Amino acid sequence: MFDEEEIKSSHGQETKREKAGKYKALPRNRKTERDLQKIFDCGTEVELTKYLRENGVPDGSARFAQIVKIFREHGGKQR
Repeated sequence: MFDEEEIKSSHGQETKREKAGKYKALPRNRKTERDLQKIFDCGTEVELTKYLRENGVPDGSARFAQIVKIFREHGGKQR
């Protein structure tokens, strides 16, 4: 069987390999970024809030409020 040292060394190698690669955005993240950019450029606040709700960001969360605040500062349309 394997001794404790072999297990520790193999575990260390696995974690090093996982950390070695550069960050790659998930396809879903890229799609979300494109959708939000489209809403920020030519959408309304109603469209933004609808999109956020559909994607699991609850109304009362700090994240929701922050995104809407950024949209308003960006000069987004109210209606």
